[in-house]
Amino acid sequence: MQDSFKQYGLCLMVMCALVLFCAVPAEAKGAVEDADFSYRGIFLGDTEQTLREKWGASSFEKTVYVRGVRLNVYTYGDVTIAVAAGSGRVADIALSGDQYRLRKNVRRGATTGYIFKTYGKASRQMLDDNTCYVYAHPSHPHWHLVLNLDPEGGFLTAARITMLPLSDEEADEMALANDDAADVLDLGSGFIAAKNIDVSALPKEQPVRLGGYAK
Repeated sequence: MQDSFKQYGLCLMVMCALVLFCAVPAEAKGAVEDADFSYRGIFLGDTEQTLREKWGASSFEKTVYVRGVRLNVYTYGDVTIAVAAGSGRVADIALSGDQYRLRKNVRRGATTGYIFKTYGKASRQMLDDNTCYVYAHPSHPHWHLVLNLDPEGGFLTAARITMLPLSDEEADEMALANDDAADVLDLGSGFIAAKNIDVSALPKEQPVRLGGYAK
């Protein structure tokens, strides 16, 4: 009888241990979130007016062209924000220096392990001569979080949140897909101009704007 009680008690302990083990949530794997495609209240696709209302006047302004897209670039300390001139909407946010902070306090010097814990695993790739990890928005495949790494130490140096195409091939793909990012960047007209596509036979009631961007 005593042995039976011992066996019953042992089984009860094992069951309790299993219940407690199952009740402890496993550590969630890193993954990108909507918040990762914004910085200090400014999201990709926000209007220039929203930028000025939230951040005020910039310290420096200039105009640049990236793969045929004309951009008005505004500098706020170590942060530069590029607004597509055609649509007046935020297309790129570049972060440098030591002051920027991303979700979960990801910042300059963050290790690969902590980056993976926050955003998930990614393969290293070269982009504009920089070693980096590139993460895509789960619902907007052409929105990217680009994390530049020190090529030797592997730690984070700079970050970029962008809907600009990362390659000429992606620019063509975006123009043909005619998605929301292409609308913000007005890639459709740029693609037509760059490829010298004849649109003279298109119906007049659906005019196509030609010419692309000035060079």
